[in-house]
Amino acid sequence: MAEGRTAGAQRRAWLSAALLSVALLVVPLLFWLLLPRPAPVMPARQEPAPARLAPPQPENTAPREVEVEPPAPPPPPRETTAARAGPVRGVVFDPEGRPGAGATVRCTDEPSLSAVADAEGRFELPPEADGCTAVATHPPFGDTEPARVAAGRDNILHLIAGGSIAGEVVDQSGRPVEEYLLAIESFLPSGSGAQGSVNGRARKVSDPSGAFQWNDLAPGRYVLTVSAPGRPPTRSAPVDVEAGVAARRVRIVLPQGATLRGRVVDAESRAPVVEAQVELDSATSSGANAISLALTDSNGDYQLQGVPASGPFSVRVRHDQYMSKIVPSLDARGAGSVRADIELRLLGDGGSREELTGIGAMLAVSSSGVTIADVIEGGPAALAGLAQGDVIVRIDGEPATDLPLADCIQRLRGPAGTRVSVGVDRGGRVLEVTMRRDVVVH
Repeated sequence: MAEGRTAGAQRRAWLSAALLSVALLVVPLLFWLLLPRPAPVMPARQEPAPARLAPPQPENTAPREVEVEPPAPPPPPRETTAARAGPVRGVVFDPEGRPGAGATVRCTDEPSLSAVADAEGRFELPPEADGCTAVATHPPFGDTEPARVAAGRDNILHLIAGGSIAGEVVDQSGRPVEEYLLAIESFLPSGSGAQGSVNGRARKVSDPSGAFQWNDLAPGRYVLTVSAPGRPPTRSAPVDVEAGVAARRVRIVLPQGATLRGRVVDAESRAPVVEAQVELDSATSSGANAISLALTDSNGDYQLQGVPASGPFSVRVRHDQYMSKIVPSLDARGAGSVRADIELRLLGDGGSREELTGIGAMLAVSSSGVTIADVIEGGPAALAGLAQGDVIVRIDGEPATDLPLADCIQRLRGPAGTRVSVGVDRGGRVLEVTMRRDVVVH
């Protein structure tokens, strides 16, 4: 009986152990089945490696041209200091501290960089002027001292006080000429100012003692010209003017002139040209021409009083229906009168409006001397190879570097067919040419 109970207890113990073992296996399985599963992750696709191709073998070993690809352009330059600086601003004052309204300010090393001062004397240069050396010019004052200007500050430029010329005009006997016309024939500034700003400026003078004083002149070298009714234009010796100083005791002797007579006719019909104007040309008058022009009468006759009594001179003849004409190489040779009959050609459809006889070159004064400013196409100067910028140093073998502009013009003019030799300085090399003067129309 006892053995039966013991066996039953053993079976129950084995059964409990079996059930516990089953439970330990089933419960984890249930948890694995009931929990959510993550989405499957696809493995990354492996791209096939690029095939390595063997370099092509040349068909032959002979050399050949190889086209090389040009290098890539360099990167753009960095912004310059001038571009970052902004405009260069400043103010110009006259010698008394007043605004220099209208003064021209320019960079001496780059003249294209310039500006004009406003009513308050203020100027504004472009950014490229940052750091340049600037000068202000404003006749009748002297130029400012060169000054380095910069952006970001108020640059101040002071004009220099002008000088003056004082003198007298007398006739050949020493008596004062009471009324006359006084002009500046030429001016070479001592600074960098524009010389043409005062050339040809004239004023009337009336003084019982014949005295004059021209104030407010920019420093430099001047040549004055004087003329009066019946007295031809006469120039002074060169006068040097300094800032704030009066050049005194300038004496100009104004002689009595001669009379030019003649007749003006049509070049084709030989008919008289009525009411043609005959006057001294600009090369003879040099800015001071107090000689009244002459008009031809019904016969074409004229009489011009007050032409130079000695030395060559030129006259200009005008009429609305004809080309104007410059008649050169006239000379009274100390006599009281000289005659010149003149032919005029009718205006045509070609556009030419003036006829002259010479080499066909326009002259101007520069710091280097008398310079060729332009040549007329087809004229003797152009055909001889003369060009703009050539400096005239000799005329017919005589030095011309110290000759006034008007004298150079008169010597180059002359009758058609006559010859003239000219030496010019071109970039430090002197060229000699000989030309035959001709009639030039333009």
